[in-house]
Amino acid sequence: MELIEAERTEKGLTPREFTDAEIVRRYMAAMVNEAAKVVGEGIARRPLDVDMVLIFGYGFPRYRGGPLKWADLQGLPALLDDIRSYAQEDDFFWQPAPLLEKLVAEGRDFDDLNKEASA
Repeated sequence: MELIEAERTEKGLTPREFTDAEIVRRYMAAMVNEAAKVVGEGIARRPLDVDMVLIFGYGFPRYRGGPLKWADLQGLPALLDDIRSYAQEDDFFWQPAPLLEKLVAEGRDFDDLNKEASA
């Protein structure tokens, strides 16, 4: 703790408390943003592919449908707003995925991309 306190003092950082809901929201926002980059860069063909890998390969809760399904249910505009607000603290880590920005601008969601890919 002494090293942490010294580093905080040197950088002028003041620790703050996070609620459980804030921690989950930030974690999910980071996961969704990275997944959107994977889809946007063509590494995965569609959002559903990412969701299936995370459900069956990494144990993401099935009842949530995967991170990108979760994002659709939360609302992409609100999630993008959160990411942009987090970027005020750390603009290196919290760079919004171009695909996420595009979907919000067009009023679309990840499920729209799933439907296009399977058509």
